[in-house]
Amino acid sequence: MSETLSAPAPAKINLALEVLGRRDDGFHEIATILQTLELSDTVTLAFGGVPGVSVSGPFAPGTPCDETNLAWRVAVSLAGRLGRDVKSLSIHLEKRIPAAGGLGGGASDAATALRLLQRAWPEASSEDLTAAALAAGSDEAFFLVGGTARARGRGEWVTPLPPLPEHDVVIFVPPGSIERKTARMFAALGPLPFDSGSVTEAFSGRPPERLGASDIYNSFERVAFDLFPELAGLWEELEARTGDAIRLAGAGPALFWIGPPGEGRRIAEAAAGAACTVIETATAGGLWKP
Repeated sequence: MSETLSAPAPAKINLALEVLGRRDDGFHEIATILQTLELSDTVTLAFGGVPGVSVSGPFAPGTPCDETNLAWRVAVSLAGRLGRDVKSLSIHLEKRIPAAGGLGGGASDAATALRLLQRAWPEASSEDLTAAALAAGSDEAFFLVGGTARARGRGEWVTPLPPLPEHDVVIFVPPGSIERKTARMFAALGPLPFDSGSVTEAFSGRPPERLGASDIYNSFERVAFDLFPELAGLWEELEARTGDAIRLAGAGPALFWIGPPGEGRRIAEAAAGAACTVIETATAGGLWKP
């Protein structure tokens, strides 16, 4: 019988997302405030069985089950750093976070897999986890921290912030996505002025007690309709139905509302009937302890 380890992998939203410019290495410099949510996948590692990745759950479609899966990639990367192998490792993902929606599900799965592997491979240091995370992508570093945090660089420099008071969050998931979404979003921003970082700086210096969707800033909203033309109609419909502001989640195409505890149900009910999947959740603080 194989040994198993399991833990939640939370979704995230960006409370501020500024694109500061293009770097010499081809990446973009960003400044962002990230927040984990109660909505989460479940990552389960098993040792001693058939190696590979399996996926189930309501948002399993669109999640790769091969070596391109981010959780598998970071496991291979960490194993290489430690002189171990993944010949008996299997990873199962219960997907409750929409894939490729801007909510960080894949990155969170990867970071959770790393933290579980640290339990199984205790010689793995925090530096090993960070290096493996950054080899896979940019949001993974945040998911090693969780809660409310500021990220800089391409997302690898993460600074925890005081916890945001609990807020309700409602996510709206339109059908479909596009290939190379994030890269195309960054490319679309190219002709436009870059951000100064002032929104993120102000948030970090004096985090608000209460947030509404109108307080959120996301630079990608300037080009979202160019890449997702059908999103404009859904966005307008949701704001009309709810009577409140709606924001883009990360690089999209998922949208979200954020507001006081107890209001999320009203927003979700008002959105019923729109051409999207509606998910009620809330902000969440620290991560599970390894």
